Amino acid sequence: MNDDESAFVRVADRSTLVADGQMVVNPGRAIALFHRDGTAYAVDNRCPHMGFPLSQGTIDDGILTCHWHHARFELAEGDTFDI
Repeated sequence: MNDDESAFVRVADRSTLVADGQMVVNPGRAIALFHRDGTAYAVDNRCPHMGFPLSQGTIDDGILTCHWHHARFELAEGDTFDI
């Protein structure tokens, strides 16, 4: 194992994520995993605005929208548009 690999923690099987499209894992805190267009994304499952589970949001054109107050997050960079 090189130094780069030691920074990663295996939390899910990629084939399961690909098949399901999303899942929530908890390696110490709830993380929402999404698979879109051949890429896996991981985000904190709690919306920073009011704590709604982002795994229950929707994704359109790479933008994850929280359904509680419509906060929006760019999956590729993790940026938010609204908070």
